[in-house]
Amino acid sequence: MKGSFLHLVSKYAVITIVLVVAITGFFLYHALFLTLDTDYTSLLAKDEMNSTYQGGVATRTPIEKPPIDEVEELDEPTEFPSSYMLLIESPTLYTAEALTSINEVLDALSESPYLASRFSLFDFVTLEKRGTRLMSVPFASSSWTDEEAALLKERVQSDPMVKNYLVSEDLHGLFINFESVDLTPQMEAELQEILEPLVKQGMSVSINGAAILTNVLMRYLSRDLAIILTLCLLAILVVYYLSFRAKRSVLLPFSMSAMGIIWTFGTMRLLGYSLTIVNIITPAMVLNLGSSYAIHVISEYFAGHEIGRGVIASTRKILRTILFACLTTVIGFLSLLTSKTGALKEFGISVAIGITYCAILAATYLPAVLSLVRKPKVHHIKTYRRGYLASIVNGINVLVGRYWMVFVVLWFIIIAGFGLTRDKISVNTNYMSYLPKRDPFTISSRHFARTMSGNTPYYITIDAPSGATSFFLEPGNLAQVYAFEEKVKKENNDIRQSLSFASYVAFANEVYSNERSIPSSKGLLNLLSRMVLLLSKQGKQDLESVISSDGNTLTIILQNYDSIEGEFGTIGSAERIEDTILDNLQLLPGGTIVTLDGEPHRALHFSNALLHDQQMSIYFSFIFVFLVVLIAFRSFSLSCYALIPVLTGVMANYVIMFALNIPFDLITVSFGAVSVGVGIDYAIHFLLRYRNKIDKTQKQDTAILLKETISETGRPIILTTLSIVAGMLMFLFASYAPVRIFGILMSTALLNCMLATLFIMPSMIRAVSILKERGLRRRFS
Repeated sequence: MKGSFLHLVSKYAVITIVLVVAITGFFLYHALFLTLDTDYTSLLAKDEMNSTYQGGVATRTPIEKPPIDEVEELDEPTEFPSSYMLLIESPTLYTAEALTSINEVLDALSESPYLASRFSLFDFVTLEKRGTRLMSVPFASSSWTDEEAALLKERVQSDPMVKNYLVSEDLHGLFINFESVDLTPQMEAELQEILEPLVKQGMSVSINGAAILTNVLMRYLSRDLAIILTLCLLAILVVYYLSFRAKRSVLLPFSMSAMGIIWTFGTMRLLGYSLTIVNIITPAMVLNLGSSYAIHVISEYFAGHEIGRGVIASTRKILRTILFACLTTVIGFLSLLTSKTGALKEFGISVAIGITYCAILAATYLPAVLSLVRKPKVHHIKTYRRGYLASIVNGINVLVGRYWMVFVVLWFIIIAGFGLTRDKISVNTNYMSYLPKRDPFTISSRHFARTMSGNTPYYITIDAPSGATSFFLEPGNLAQVYAFEEKVKKENNDIRQSLSFASYVAFANEVYSNERSIPSSKGLLNLLSRMVLLLSKQGKQDLESVISSDGNTLTIILQNYDSIEGEFGTIGSAERIEDTILDNLQLLPGGTIVTLDGEPHRALHFSNALLHDQQMSIYFSFIFVFLVVLIAFRSFSLSCYALIPVLTGVMANYVIMFALNIPFDLITVSFGAVSVGVGIDYAIHFLLRYRNKIDKTQKQDTAILLKETISETGRPIILTTLSIVAGMLMFLFASYAPVRIFGILMSTALLNCMLATLFIMPSMIRAVSILKERGLRRRFS
């Protein structure tokens, strides 16, 4: 069947090429409509977004979420789905001139069709006591004078609720938030022009928000897609040319890889996928891994020509290797389907499809073209047989023959290193780590977070016991919530500010009676509660978000910043905050239901999901790859030998990650499963040839068989590795640190797999063979 198919390809070579070109045109049309998706929130897993606990008891065990009676409605698309945030700073902020300019600029921004729903200090009110009455007073003024500016500063200093929330702790910075459309670069430039008068007056204006991040990501995604793909292609072609010194060895892989990428892009568009932060490396992965099939075909083509074997016979000989290499690589990527993260699933499916396309092209397009081109010249064959790779292979044979015991010991050392480090690799889910540290937006975001004590709040929602009425309007219950909130803030230095109904009532009580606490009098509490809720109607602050209208649900908002690492959005900080909250649940009223949410909480649980995804994908890839190899060899021992290189590659990388403090993230978490699927190709190529020698020759000397196998397979294995690694190292030119690290991890993993295939696996085969011989001698002696 295999021979008949290849003969048809050779006989109708021109028709085959025309069909391939036509299919390429079809996919190219659809590929032109493939879009970039820079919505980083879509990368997060959708399940387990929050966790629920029992209040009033000393337990850290989550409980099942109570059933919701009302029908959940689907999220409707909004006109202003994004956010546009400003931090305006000046040492002379509280002057009539500065405040007037700021008001004028904010009014101009409010008139922009791109922005809506402004939220700032000027839209907020505070509380003051006048005589025996408690009054709400706006921070804003209709016209600013020096006296009004000084009064504003005095009110800000007296109101602890706005510090690290609407103004910076040193009072020199004002925070403003607008709802925003998804801004284009032109829209962003128009808004920047409106802000220019403040900059000219010497004020510092930092811009943040999802609306800006979208444009930054779009710029880098577009740049990286072009640069990485181009550099990968150049690196691979250089390796090909230096190895074969023939134009066909460059042009054929180039055209095959280009078509493979076009087919992949077209299929992604047909499947409804977009290019995201995660799968932006899909075309480069298809290029790097899929082009290896061209190496196998061309290497066998050159080797076969020397002994008079034609294109079809050479392709037929290597086709089984390509088939199993494709199958195992696809398994490695499809193991990502065990992930809870949709972006990883799409990445796995896209690359798996692309790899399959490259294998199909290698079995059809390449032999069709090779059937039509001139035969290789004598100096091409001489380069293939006597080049630098041939010398390296001869050296490997010498080393394995002399020092095989050393390589066996080395493998056990790697296993021990993996055992010591496997549970000590950290996880990073901070999307800002995808951006270069010197990027202006990154610098602005870090300054923004440091000045305002973080920009990713932690939410604690507390629901009253079932059947309760106005539960949190009872002084005793609210006092317990306030005690819980104050204890959490006191015990955790990462929490810089909290906003809640209890803290507002305590502040109102302090203004009214000089005592910062929840009043014991229910009448006074009702008075203060009505006053606090009145703030929501007079100002634009959404205090309804911290207490429900029936008084049965409270939300505590925690502004946070990592006090140890001096960063925002860290897993360590989120873990410390959550531990503090869970340690103090017993302070809350009995029977309450506590729900934890917010970006820090989601990041923490997402990191756990990533570790789960990483482990499950590796387990599944090992299991399915082993089964494929077992079916291919029908030998349990050979199947076990085949796992040695991939085990070595994955385990050694854990040691490297631990030594260099490299964390897992949304991209690097997939390296293990991918390494298994790709690295097993080397072992399959080696063991197929080794088993054929056992079947076809009468030689039973394991050392001789291994030497001959290394001589025949070493060159294509090394060349394949060099081409893939050369392409992977081009990831170092990416804008995102995780992409660069992924390139390094894949390069080291595949190098380790290649070295293990040529050094450790033959050494283990020889060691087992010697042990078997000794066992037989003892049995018959």
